[in-house]
Amino acid sequence: MIRHIANECMIFNAHLLGIQPKPECMGKSFKSYMVKVIETTPAYCNKCLSSWRTSARRSTRRGCSKGFGRKEKRAYRWFGSWSKFEGPSRNPLSSSSYIFSPAELPWMNNFASSRHAATAACLALLLWFGAFARPAASQQAEMEAPSRLALFLDCGFCDETFIRQEMTYLDHVRDREVANVHVLITQENTGSGGRAQTFDLIGLGSFEGMEFSTVYTSSADATDAEERDGLLRTLEAALVPYLMQTSLRDRLRVDVVPAADATADEALTREDPWDYWTVEMYADGSADFESQQRSFDTRYGVYMGRVTEDWKLQFRPFFNYNYDRFDRGEEKIESTARRDGFTSYVVRSVSPHWSVGSYGDVFTSTYSNVDWRYRFMGAVEWSLYPYREANRRQLTVAYRAGASHITYRDTTIYNEIKQLLPQHLLNAGYEVIQPWGEIEIGFNASQYLHDLSRHSLRFDAEFDVRIAKGLSIEIGGSWELIHDQINLPKGDADLEEVLLRRRQLETNYEAGLSFGFRYRFGSVLNNVVNTRFGGIGNRDRF
Repeated sequence: MIRHIANECMIFNAHLLGIQPKPECMGKSFKSYMVKVIETTPAYCNKCLSSWRTSARRSTRRGCSKGFGRKEKRAYRWFGSWSKFEGPSRNPLSSSSYIFSPAELPWMNNFASSRHAATAACLALLLWFGAFARPAASQQAEMEAPSRLALFLDCGFCDETFIRQEMTYLDHVRDREVANVHVLITQENTGSGGRAQTFDLIGLGSFEGMEFSTVYTSSADATDAEERDGLLRTLEAALVPYLMQTSLRDRLRVDVVPAADATADEALTREDPWDYWTVEMYADGSADFESQQRSFDTRYGVYMGRVTEDWKLQFRPFFNYNYDRFDRGEEKIESTARRDGFTSYVVRSVSPHWSVGSYGDVFTSTYSNVDWRYRFMGAVEWSLYPYREANRRQLTVAYRAGASHITYRDTTIYNEIKQLLPQHLLNAGYEVIQPWGEIEIGFNASQYLHDLSRHSLRFDAEFDVRIAKGLSIEIGGSWELIHDQINLPKGDADLEEVLLRRRQLETNYEAGLSFGFRYRFGSVLNNVVNTRFGGIGNRDRF
């Protein structure tokens, strides 16, 4: 109906002013364009008239008419007075009351007293429809707001059962296609040994366009319960802007826990007596005993590191020991393996996309036939995306070059017992975590410079992608071409060494593949928690 009224008003005004526009000038700029704009936003008619005036100018340049005549100039002057009100701050139609004041619009008095009073009636009719059209649109938007927020939590390490138990005022759905908010949570380790968990909130449906991020950081000594509570508090606070758009807005309240120290609320920069250095000692082991076999494994070591915006350092000694014993009647088979060493690196931040560093390590391994290896390498790395975006996406290329001095436990298949080996390595990786899934691709190449035929190439990839509602696929694989096993000892391996993987075997390739899919249908709600019989596992021996 608005379209019909606008159309008639434009035609009537044209004839009333004595203008006879040519069809090619009238088609888009004179009539259809104005009707389309008035139909979609009737409260901004001044923009329509301004477009009409601009189109008349362009028509002159394009040859639709030879110029403005007396009648066209009269129309131009009439529409020129409307241009005084262009812009949101001076638009006479943007007021909710739609009342014109003679003091604000002096040209209305002349217009009302002229022979064009019928035009004013048409415009007033348009304003009347515009006044009712805008509240209707707001009422429709109000109806689209959900009464309960549907949340899709995309987190591979979160305790989702605990979150559902604590946030009963939400609908926890199993697929993002039916959600109002998609919450993607990723985590990275901090320099002090804690975790930085990034919350990316993505509005869907009626909340489309409402997106923001926040970070929750846990300390290195936080227990699982403390970390779980902190994650829940952060999630609840992050969802407040969305809950304010639902019927729950009247039930929301903000509680700020008072600080134990009155000065803790002040943002003060304190001196760190450790200067960002952290030390972590670890040790763990396991033992299994049966009547005819037993095994024991242990590992221990120390992490010493310092992480700032400009520097990243780590020094780590480590020790690993494995023991297995098998009884076959009177015969006893025993096997041991050791893997010890010391690794270190120093990395300097150059820019948001570049880093340089150096690596040094000492290594010994019975499995790899290495008595002692000393290696030092320089390195440079480039990142396509700024490093601060690494929690969601990263594409990096790193190059290292250096040399190793190796002493072998047994003579190698190349009759070597000691070697000095120059070497360079190239590593490239791409990783992206998005609402539609995750992709991780890596490429690694290594080559000894004393003999360029001694090299290896490795490619691996993992895809976890949502294809459609309830359907996702997982595909992973790796492939490695190996031509650099210069450390293999002479002679054949014993059977127990092969079965227990105590000795590296000769091969020219390695490959692996994994795949799967998940398809879920039925109820999309995931609110109910039922832990009955949850602690009873399968006690079958086969």
